[in-house]
Amino acid sequence: MAKRQGRSQRKVRDIMVQDVVSIEPAASLTDAARAMEEANVGMLPVVQDGKVLGVITDRDIVVRAVAHEADPAATAVGDCLSINAIVAHPDWKPEQAMQTMAQAQVGRLPVLDDDDQLVGVVTLSSLAFRAPQKDEALAAAQEVSRRSAKRPA
Repeated sequence: MAKRQGRSQRKVRDIMVQDVVSIEPAASLTDAARAMEEANVGMLPVVQDGKVLGVITDRDIVVRAVAHEADPAATAVGDCLSINAIVAHPDWKPEQAMQTMAQAQVGRLPVLDDDDQLVGVVTLSSLAFRAPQKDEALAAAQEVSRRSAKRPA
């Protein structure tokens, strides 16, 4: 029987969720919200022709559409997505993903392979749960939380 992989040798591929729900940019925000509800997630990678164009989050839907009284059933995901998504790679160490999340102040990263194909999603909670150093995970969570504390002037 093979020994369980040591925490220090883990890679993002060992931690990421592989069964990822994604959405196309032409889908409505209502479709996106329903997909998020069914999958119990707060972010969907937006994929067209196999390429990740960005992500749509529950926050994007609220801040970019609902707050501006847009009709979610008539508004396309492509009109509200966050482009230039910050991503992770399967061969990264978990610490690299945590640092990336902290710097970008996001709690979820699509994971792309060398061909830029979506292969998973890694979340702050999955990293924190499996982090070898709990203080590292706490520091990353604190950095991600700074976004929530920011208020427009």
